[in-house]
Amino acid sequence: MRSISRLRSLLHYTFSAGVASLLLLAVACGAATTAVPSATTAPAPGATAKPGVTTAPVAPTVNPGKLTMMVGNWGAGRFDYVYSGTGTSNQYARILHGFPIAANPNGTMTPGIATDWSISADGKTWTITVRDGVKFHDGSPLTAADIAWSMNHEWGAESLAYNKGTTGQAAARNAAKIEQTGPNKVSMTTKNVDSGVPSGLLAEAGPNWLGLIIPKRATLNDEAEAAAYDRNPIAAGPMKLVKYVQAEVMSFERFEDFYYQPKNGLPEDRRPNFKFLDLRLVPEEATRVAALRAGDADIVPASLATKKQVEAGGGRLVFGPEGVYMRVILSGCWEANYTKYPCKDKKVRQALDYALDKNILRDKLYGGPEVFSTKGWEFVTPGALGYSPDLDAWPQDVAKAKRLMTEAGYPNGQGFGKLTVNTWISASLPFMPEAATLMADTWRRELGLEVEVKVGEEASLNASRRNGELNGQITVRDNEARMDGASIMRSGYGTPDQGDRAHHDQSLFDEVSKTLAVTDPALRGAALNGTYKRLRDESYELGIGYVNIPWGVGPRVTTWKPFTFSFFPSGLHTIVLK
Repeated sequence: MRSISRLRSLLHYTFSAGVASLLLLAVACGAATTAVPSATTAPAPGATAKPGVTTAPVAPTVNPGKLTMMVGNWGAGRFDYVYSGTGTSNQYARILHGFPIAANPNGTMTPGIATDWSISADGKTWTITVRDGVKFHDGSPLTAADIAWSMNHEWGAESLAYNKGTTGQAAARNAAKIEQTGPNKVSMTTKNVDSGVPSGLLAEAGPNWLGLIIPKRATLNDEAEAAAYDRNPIAAGPMKLVKYVQAEVMSFERFEDFYYQPKNGLPEDRRPNFKFLDLRLVPEEATRVAALRAGDADIVPASLATKKQVEAGGGRLVFGPEGVYMRVILSGCWEANYTKYPCKDKKVRQALDYALDKNILRDKLYGGPEVFSTKGWEFVTPGALGYSPDLDAWPQDVAKAKRLMTEAGYPNGQGFGKLTVNTWISASLPFMPEAATLMADTWRRELGLEVEVKVGEEASLNASRRNGELNGQITVRDNEARMDGASIMRSGYGTPDQGDRAHHDQSLFDEVSKTLAVTDPALRGAALNGTYKRLRDESYELGIGYVNIPWGVGPRVTTWKPFTFSFFPSGLHTIVLK
């Protein structure tokens, strides 16, 4: 078993790059409040979300120079989410792409490419109105036809055959029809009522980039067309790609016609205040911090271990709140073969949770609450809709854990068999192998279990989990925090034919469906909270904690305010360079 002194030494490990994406609080200089539902709420049936009154535009001062930002990983480096299916690609996605629904600094939703969104009386059809004057990077107009095609391509019913992501697959299973219904109208109809469509499938503030809008193509899925798009990704985000050297650098230029500006009826100018951006791939923290100190980088993923080095070079650490959480999944526990999968018994699942001391993870592995917090349960962090303090991680209770295991028929681990814990070296969440090992040591010591930790590769482990090959096992992984958990609840707990669903309990499917059918903003938070409490009690996932993401910011950057729930570069318009 690892000693506490060994855990302390882990504080000198690097903060892997992906998470380190500063979430920027928008510079609201005089920005008007928008009369829209919050990011995780939906308007009542028949209601419409509309922007508020705009203030007089103020011409921005644009620095003619270049911002250099480094990240540790950018995934597959593809520019279309449906073929990427990984959150790591968020590192560049929001720089390049525009979304129907934009983000507020606290992670809530506000009109973007769509001026408004509304839901039908039966709760099954969402309709958005497309803003006039939006352009793609090549100067061509962005139309309702482009949005309808993009939605069908990314998460429409036909995308199930080629969709790489769990959330996209679940959305495709629930999609009935997506079509252009007017010159500037697009409607999407679902088989079951889903109040999470805006936040999970259309929003910039969402945990994935499924809502990206790209120019429509001849077919929904063609390999040659997809490859051509990767070579020349035309999008509608704040910056356009001008150079891409694989595994080295993505170079961007400010897009003068980016839609989010007062001339298009929006409350502020969200175009970057600098001309160029280099996003460089640098896996090693030491190399990134050295570049920051030398003036060769302006923003880099960092850690508490390198704080003094950053400050010695004239920089500072900035924390992005609630960026990513530690997701501990017990897979396939609903399988009929009880003897093979003891975790079918809820008492076993709860015992595994109660045995853990999350405070040791927080204090000895991550360095304390400034970085790691044990508040919330899984994707329900304190800033999320539906959170309440009684959802916080369970405190360690070894006596209760042992009693539950005995009641389940496994006193001191007898008859349990080997428990396999899978994990990987994360681009988003540091110390995952160390955290998995600490959990395994605790379960051996306190519950008498035989536990094996396997460190593998992210894509292959996720594929194996989706295929059922990890049933009866545990996966310790990173995952994106979010304001609205509806989409992840739909995919993990509300889709009976999803391959990697958490359970096979019809009463729980029914409860999730009932909760997702609540569209009234005044009622959604309470509805989600009640279901979250049941999910926490079922313990198909264990509540561990989330990370506030530290970035090293150099002296050239005088201002940068992070958006909540963004582990990726966001709020570029708040960055001010000397």
